[in-house]
Amino acid sequence: MTDAATEPRRSPGRRLIGGLGRGLAWATAALTILIGLAFFSGPIPLGPAEDTVSVVAMLVPWLTGTLIVFGLIGIAIAICAWRVRRRALATAGILAGISASLMCAVPWIAAGRDADVSWGEYFAAAPEAMPDATETYATVDGQDLEVDVYEPADTGGPAPAIVYVHGGGWSGGSRSESAPWQQWLADQGYAVFSIDYRLASPPRWQDAVGDVKCALGWVRANAAAFGADPATVSLVGDSAGGHLSMMAAYTVGDPGFTPSCAVEDAPVASVSSWFAPTDLTTLAADSDMPASAEGYLTPFLGARLDEEPGRYETASPLTHVDAEAPPTMMVQGEADRLVSLDQGAVLARALRAAGVPVSELDLAWSHHGFTGRWGSWGSQALRPATLEFLGEYAR
Repeated sequence: MTDAATEPRRSPGRRLIGGLGRGLAWATAALTILIGLAFFSGPIPLGPAEDTVSVVAMLVPWLTGTLIVFGLIGIAIAICAWRVRRRALATAGILAGISASLMCAVPWIAAGRDADVSWGEYFAAAPEAMPDATETYATVDGQDLEVDVYEPADTGGPAPAIVYVHGGGWSGGSRSESAPWQQWLADQGYAVFSIDYRLASPPRWQDAVGDVKCALGWVRANAAAFGADPATVSLVGDSAGGHLSMMAAYTVGDPGFTPSCAVEDAPVASVSSWFAPTDLTTLAADSDMPASAEGYLTPFLGARLDEEPGRYETASPLTHVDAEAPPTMMVQGEADRLVSLDQGAVLARALRAAGVPVSELDLAWSHHGFTGRWGSWGSQALRPATLEFLGEYAR
């Protein structure tokens, strides 16, 4: 005899409400389980859907609060379903509860092995950020390129300067999207300059690097007005911004990458790259999101890899490593689906072979763009590591 046959007769309205409730319970349990599968699974050969699965996995740190609620709902579903002998739904509820619990607990436990992290900071609000000034550092091809300035906390003298280069796949993003990080760096005693650069398309693989170099020259010329030391300027960038930061740092004097305005092309004190590609010739092949990687690369470089392999090589930081490169911090998420760990590892090996100081930080269960959540486990681990690196090489 079926479970339904043993139930007492109910009015059509109650049956409808019961059916809707079961449908919602099934949907909640199934959604939680599917998110868990996306989060914990390795690369899945699903063609175009592979990128979608990876995007879902990348969103999990933003969904932690929701997943806690879903986990509790899953447990409640299991208990209620078991009581009315709906075994399949009870099993789904148990699996949902376990999945949600693991998605919250596993990254936390892994992060706690390497850094001092807390749930209180995980849910803490990001620092309020407001630039002290916004200036136009150059006008190139009729486009005003602006810089947000975050003046340093009182350090008793000129502060080291940091030029921050935003990410966005070379075709998007803005100088204000990482404002909490810029404000935080200023609060630690650095003068921070967050810059615009020209975005693709048209192809900007040389122009964007030239804009970063132009901004560096403007910062050196105007540093004193903002409490900064013009002799101590470093670069920090995330994702595409990390790539451009490394390119600007490693190509000083290269005629293929000149400043886009009339400034001197000079070395920087250090460069910090957060989850950035280093070898564009292998980025898509290494990636668990190949369609997305190619979608970013082609507009930026103006061609596919098979059409212009030399251009991809020339636009790669790895190609320009030599003994003159500045100390470099490489930050990678071990769960990054877009930029693989190999991208950072191959550059670190090349820098060490050239005798350049390198700091590597590989963060367990951190995905691409993890700095977008201020309290994420990766962000919590990154802050003290960043201060250690900058304290040694950017002052």
